Amino acid sequence: MNNTNNSTVYISNLSYERDRNGLKSIFSKFGMIKHIKIIVEPKTGQSRGMAFVEMATPAQAKLAIESLNQQIIDRRTVKTSWAIPERAPKKLAAEAKPKKEKDLEYKDIQLAKKARNDAKRKSNPFIFKMKSK
Repeated sequence: MNNTNNSTVYISNLSYERDRNGLKSIFSKFGMIKHIKIIVEPKTGQSRGMAFVEMATPAQAKLAIESLNQQIIDRRTVKTSWAIPERAPKKLAAEAKPKKEKDLEYKDIQLAKKARNDAKRKSNPFIFKMKSK
């Protein structure tokens, strides 16, 4: 995928010890770096071995992708490609359709259910068996 408006490089299979300064030293050979984001495990803070590097221009990003793809860095063969732009997050179901707020309290709800069931029993006594005392 060659996106002419995209200047972000996705790099994977990085060493877990590779930090922002290490990525900056690798990518600075290809041009100016605007932003680096290393993907980390939320619970531990440990790197997942992936990063996004935003270059100043798409031409610099293309040069970095072509030069670094399948290269050995820190005894690992890294993979580089164009980053897929983030999509807008989908609306949650709760946000998409607001729930109808009911002003009934728990007790009122239980009384309404009882009245409904009593009406069903009166209309068709064979549906519910009445307990005899």
